[in-house]
Amino acid sequence: MKRFLYLLLTALVIISALSVTACAVENVSYISYNTGSNSNNGLTDSTPKQSLGTASGNGAFSLIKDGGTMVACGKIYVGDNYTWNASGETVITAVYGGEDYKNTSPATNPASGVIKIKPDCTLTVESDLTLDNIILFQESAKTTIRVANGATLTVTDTVVSMTSSGHYMQIVVESGSAAVINGGIFDSVSGDGNITIGAKATVKADAAEETPSVSGPVAYISYNTGKNTNDGLTDSTPKQGLGTTDGSGVAGILKKGGTLVVCGKLYIGTDYAWSLAGAATVTANYGSTDYKNTEPASNPASGVLKMKPGATLTVASDLTFDDIILFQENSQCTVIVTSGATLTVNESVITMSNQGEYMKIIVTEGSTAIINGGTFASVSGEGNIVIGEKATVLGQADNNVTEEFEVVRETTVCYLDYANGNNSNDGTSADKAVKSYVNGVFKRVAVGGTVVVSGNSYIGGTGANNEYSMPTLPKPLTFTSVYGGVDYKASASFRFNPNTTFIISSDVIFDDIVLLEDEGQTTIRVKNGATLTVTDKAVLKSSSGSHYKIIVDEGAIALLSEEAQKKFTVTGEGTVITYTEGSGDILSNYLGGKRVVELTIGSNVAYINGVANNLDAAPINRNNRTMLPVRFLANAFGITDDGIKWDASTRTATLSNESVTIVVTIDAPAMTVNGQTVALDSPAVIENNRTYLPVRAIANALGVLDDNITWDASTNTATLIK
Repeated sequence: MKRFLYLLLTALVIISALSVTACAVENVSYISYNTGSNSNNGLTDSTPKQSLGTASGNGAFSLIKDGGTMVACGKIYVGDNYTWNASGETVITAVYGGEDYKNTSPATNPASGVIKIKPDCTLTVESDLTLDNIILFQESAKTTIRVANGATLTVTDTVVSMTSSGHYMQIVVESGSAAVINGGIFDSVSGDGNITIGAKATVKADAAEETPSVSGPVAYISYNTGKNTNDGLTDSTPKQGLGTTDGSGVAGILKKGGTLVVCGKLYIGTDYAWSLAGAATVTANYGSTDYKNTEPASNPASGVLKMKPGATLTVASDLTFDDIILFQENSQCTVIVTSGATLTVNESVITMSNQGEYMKIIVTEGSTAIINGGTFASVSGEGNIVIGEKATVLGQADNNVTEEFEVVRETTVCYLDYANGNNSNDGTSADKAVKSYVNGVFKRVAVGGTVVVSGNSYIGGTGANNEYSMPTLPKPLTFTSVYGGVDYKASASFRFNPNTTFIISSDVIFDDIVLLEDEGQTTIRVKNGATLTVTDKAVLKSSSGSHYKIIVDEGAIALLSEEAQKKFTVTGEGTVITYTEGSGDILSNYLGGKRVVELTIGSNVAYINGVANNLDAAPINRNNRTMLPVRFLANAFGITDDGIKWDASTRTATLSNESVTIVVTIDAPAMTVNGQTVALDSPAVIENNRTYLPVRAIANALGVLDDNITWDASTNTATLIK
């Protein structure tokens, strides 16, 4: 009964909210010039292709011509001018499926996990390409990566650059294209396209001077060792203070934006307004040197931003904190983000405190805060707030931050279309759909919501077991192809690559969508604590004659339509409930802010609206009546700790809030409710220094009707609904 009510409740809430999500993994090809062969299938590191080839050829590129991941398990050798022109987004990496293939030895010609281009040759990028966690090796004469109109090249901060000649690759960004260079070393990054250089990328000085579109200059600061008479251009000649854009501090160098490297301490000794003409990054990790020193814990030595106790930093232009220590000393400091500005805190940020208190962030209307890391006392305000899973917000802002932010989370919608989407889109409509999950959907639907599958969606597994594990999200994910009055099912479906296992660890709903089985049976595994719902609107199709296999782990729930139970193969130790059209009618009685409390005799775990709560003492049975520790029962139905009083001299407990006062005396045959005497069929008792109250009598006094109190004798579980 306990799980049945909760599961049905969860199902209707999810269905009514239409919360959704999705995940797609593109095709994968393995390549090794030194050990591979183009007669191999290229699907594993033991059968890699040897060369890139063409879209219609037998090389590695043909496997990901429509988008996907190329894994360099050996060397990728570009032996002539080559054009990269996939029809979808692609990633080249040397770290995949739990394996890191990078081998930087020998330094004159690294062994594996490397891209090597023949000297004086050019790799032309005509479609979106990401270089991630791979070695870029420059041999003798320069080589060039040219980014053509309409394409975007992304180099992540995990890329390693090596050379045997002292030269590094050069990047030319043509008009209408973009390059986002977050890592690696390059001789130059130039051109008329859109160029962004991250804090962990290095562009040689002469080339940077020739590239005015790079994101800005670099300045070094150290309050403890620097001087404002220094030039601030190296870690041996840092500035001491921030100053103003027309002063002698680092703001004078970064007046149009750029990178501020904290090689010592950045100390803000008074209220300060950060206001530059361009975006800026503050980091303590730059040019292969990490300046962070967290010792001593009471006052970290370097790579740290520290504010005078009680001071305020006002962010009036775009600012990013990356790989730096934010230290809170004594009384709380405040960061205020003003209208038009965006504050970003990356997950590499370390927050420290000598008083157990952390900075607070206020996000004013018209501004944005993207908090992906660190610990903060609160993040609040009327602006746009995004909290990443690696960030911690304490106090009243815990998990939902502000009422406005919670509303944004609950109404998040993202459109998905593998064939026609693009991850550079915002996902707000079918013509702005994203293409995939990791770089598309989950960057927009981070905590749960609705994914509208307006085109086909694919999920593919990796590793020996061909598995894909969806991220665990705090709110349900709903997949649907009917949204905003438009039905996309005629041209859209949800499907897996053959023999994939899709593992879910949080609530997922398939509603009004085509679930298509292509070839070879695929599996959905529902893990402990998760709920899979397949509504009666889901359309089940198969091109192979078989349908999905559902494994419901112990402690998991599958709420499946009758058709799904007929066609799916359902196994496991979990709970399977039949979804019917009437399920919503049953559950509607329990919606509208009602509270479902489930407790079991002898168990120290009770549930409130399906959320487990640990009890300091388990419910007991006395005189055939269920008795519960006083505090949990009172808290569960609206009595705060302040409203619970104990008089040891009279052995009397008083429970009160604005609408009721209950007085119960140990062993007494009656209690009073708002001054009126109410007989008890089982008096309150003390056992093991705990006061136990009769559940039904107290629940009635707190407004729970007898019709909403049920008892399951098979599990010794009582369920109360208010």
